[in-house]
Amino acid sequence: MRSMGPRGSHALTFKNGKFALTASAVAICAIASPVSASECRVAPVRALFEYDAQTQIILDVEAAMARAQAAHGVIPAEAAAEISEKAQVALIPQSMFDATYDVVRHRMVALLAVWRESLNDAGDQYVHYGATTVDIYGTATVLQMDRVLTELDTCLAGTIDVMSTLAREHKHTPMIGRTLGQHAQPITFGKKVSAWIGEYSRHRARLSELRARVRRSATLKGPVGNYSGLGDKAIEVEQSFASELGLDRADLADWSGTRDVIAEYGLMLGLIARSHQRIGQEVFLLQGTDIAEVSEAQRAGVVGSSSMPHKRNPRDPERLVHAGRTIPRLAEVLGDDVVNLFERDNTSRLTPVIEEISITSVDAVRRLNALLAGLEVDTDRMRANIDRTRGFAMSQRIAFALSEYMPRVEAETLTKKVVANALAADTDFITALLAEPKVTAHFDLPALSELLDPTRIDAPAILQVERVVSDANDPGAER
Repeated sequence: MRSMGPRGSHALTFKNGKFALTASAVAICAIASPVSASECRVAPVRALFEYDAQTQIILDVEAAMARAQAAHGVIPAEAAAEISEKAQVALIPQSMFDATYDVVRHRMVALLAVWRESLNDAGDQYVHYGATTVDIYGTATVLQMDRVLTELDTCLAGTIDVMSTLAREHKHTPMIGRTLGQHAQPITFGKKVSAWIGEYSRHRARLSELRARVRRSATLKGPVGNYSGLGDKAIEVEQSFASELGLDRADLADWSGTRDVIAEYGLMLGLIARSHQRIGQEVFLLQGTDIAEVSEAQRAGVVGSSSMPHKRNPRDPERLVHAGRTIPRLAEVLGDDVVNLFERDNTSRLTPVIEEISITSVDAVRRLNALLAGLEVDTDRMRANIDRTRGFAMSQRIAFALSEYMPRVEAETLTKKVVANALAADTDFITALLAEPKVTAHFDLPALSELLDPTRIDAPAILQVERVVSDANDPGAER
């Protein structure tokens, strides 16, 4: 993933498991070049929260602020040039930062103290001019969330790609549909997967809406959010500041004491995790010995049990269930922070929570994609499971067929009677139907066999799958 830095400064490029500095003339948070939809990487997100990348983002925010202030005559241009030129994490080694922090116990003060040793008099005089820590770290968090959302959207596009392949391959594959834990009516496995596709397409739409709000959340409003200490052109400076960072026009309302966008970020990741959890749980159940309709691909040599050699235990499905339990808990912490004290407080310590929820969320999608890409579907077992109810799953089709020759209520009553007779006699549905004169008056054995054939998939059911897949993979489709 290509990442970029502010004009006249340096950029972060992810390479060999690390972020590296390169010269650049574009904003750090600009959207990366298009990548393969099947590519889902955790490493760039994890690295984004490590010392070098996080410190570079903070320096880029400071440099963007200086350039914006210089553009409006708040600080001298030469000061902004010096600050931008020296906005390099290499000038703030972690060892020096840590040693200074151990004394001052304040992140921003420690960073500025070390950085100022590399700045000339003009830079030293005007760095962090009129700003407050919450402006810098708040905007840095916005940039991190924007980057994570970009990466996560790429991952979800890969999810839909994998799901689309499954749905296309199995749009004619019958399996039993289950409601309230019971056999209901046959569906296709493609239909089941198409429901997931619709769900994850909506997740991508929600991410896009959230990202728009995140990208309007650059903030440069001073200690209490009313632009105090930032000069008469403070509002104009803030808009230029956002532009320098490649973000959208900043909202004027102060969010430091509300943090609802950060909470929404967490809640969105929690919702997506719930979807992972449900799919993981369903695969867990479908690959159980008693159903055995799908199997998780596992590498040779993977051990299922230390004491029972025959077992092939689920792995990624369990991890997805776990993610669905833990990510929403992290989201609750971000949601709790909406309840700030007065103009703002610092009781929630959001940074480690945002880091953990971001990394865990991308990793969960990666696991889901791997699970679905390697999913083994046993079509014979799906058909055998349909037959376990001995034709009863097609009872609605029989009732509809009978309703062409008698009132619908009478047809439904007759069908229920035949089912009851079959259960009482412990026989299959077609035998009971052939024993009922009111049925055989209209349908012979071939006709009943055709009605009870679960491989006869109604045309709208096939079309449903095809259109869901088409819509999800159409770049012009509304999301």
